[in-house]
Amino acid sequence: MTWLTSFLDRLGGRPTPGVALVPLDLAVGPVYAVGDVHGCRHLLIGLEALIREDAARFSGRPQIVLLGDMVDRGPDTAGLLDHLMRPLPWATRLSIRGNHEEMMLAFLQEPARNKSWLDQGGYETLRSYGLALDPAAPLDLPMRRLRQMLAAHLPSEHLTWLAALPCGHLVRDAAQTWVLAHAGFDPERGVIDQPARTLVWGGRRPKPGGQICLVHGHVIQTDVYLFENCIGIDTGAYKTGELTTLRLAGGNPPALLSYTAPPN
Repeated sequence: MTWLTSFLDRLGGRPTPGVALVPLDLAVGPVYAVGDVHGCRHLLIGLEALIREDAARFSGRPQIVLLGDMVDRGPDTAGLLDHLMRPLPWATRLSIRGNHEEMMLAFLQEPARNKSWLDQGGYETLRSYGLALDPAAPLDLPMRRLRQMLAAHLPSEHLTWLAALPCGHLVRDAAQTWVLAHAGFDPERGVIDQPARTLVWGGRRPKPGGQICLVHGHVIQTDVYLFENCIGIDTGAYKTGELTTLRLAGGNPPALLSYTAPPN
């Protein structure tokens, strides 16, 4: 039995419904929510440099939260996950689960049933690990052979890290509650009993006029607007070369920072 077979035997599929949002404390330091990175390691490194400079204006240790979809589409998912698994000396960095992480894990569990992931950025992810499947016949080989190829290329540490990602965080101050999730939030369910599928895949949002604001990625925004109930910060890093973060700091209004890749 390979480590991949053993890992997949332990992997219970999609996250269990009714999950609790993990609270973050602004008294510890400012929180920076980062939109979908999608394998663009160089953009995250550039944005982290901007965050470090910005965070020097505030007391405490910065808390950086990647809002899911770290994998797929971009050129360097493998390198990005290596980077994310190394702690930053000057900040606490956290990541949550997006639908692309979920699709990737589902493919590894049942490749034939979940092969649509390959066309959603999976080919790029596998290439970043040195595994190039033939798009004309990606699964035209025995399943045992495919599993052997995956096990030879994908580090167990990466898959274990991905499988353990939480589905969201919660940030509060005196006037506002921010939900940090990849895609959605069910306003009819409490923050300790959110449907995992809504957080990861979307479908519901807080109602305008309330005290809850959803900060999410998942859908590319051509312009980012600071609405009272919903702020989408996915600026299409793998398409546009722009990666965006929303800063939350006690006693200060939310603020946007973006890093754009320099021209070649």
